[in-house]
Amino acid sequence: MDSPSLGTLLVIDDNRSVLAAVKLLAEIKFQEVVTTTSPSRIPGLLREVAPACVLLDMNFDSTVNNGNEGLYWLSEIKRLAPEVPVVLFTAYADVELAVEGLKAGASDFVTKPWDNSRLLLTLSRAVTGAPVQSRQANGPERVTLDEMERRMIEEALADNGGIQSAAASQLGISRQTLYNKMKKYGL
Repeated sequence: MDSPSLGTLLVIDDNRSVLAAVKLLAEIKFQEVVTTTSPSRIPGLLREVAPACVLLDMNFDSTVNNGNEGLYWLSEIKRLAPEVPVVLFTAYADVELAVEGLKAGASDFVTKPWDNSRLLLTLSRAVTGAPVQSRQANGPERVTLDEMERRMIEEALADNGGIQSAAASQLGISRQTLYNKMKKYGL
């Protein structure tokens, strides 16, 4: 087994169980995994641990799930440490929120519940800058927003056993919008 080689991962999430699970998993690839439930600790931790990557939850208040807190902290991380890649982490698979986060400088996003191998691959790629494999046959290239949207739709459908109304609800879109997007992507 390869020894961990990706430096330090900083994980910010309000759920201690999520932090414990991600820490156990990420120690496979990262030399150190630093966790906190408090986003207000981000500025100090960026200075203290000099992370190679940040995994940032999008919601810290259980009564508000719009992702604004995550977007705020993403902007703070990019202001304080612009070179550090940030992967967004959310239980609310909202396509528009993911796109907004990517436009604001996030490297990628992962939805909860996560697939262990996909989470490790996403974090590894964020650190190394390795391109995401495209579905096209002409070799590796960066993933497009359409490909990310398609992936989120596929994940939401899988999470909900193919039930379109439940997947649409998880994505924060109408069933008709989901149907139109499925048609667009040939799903």
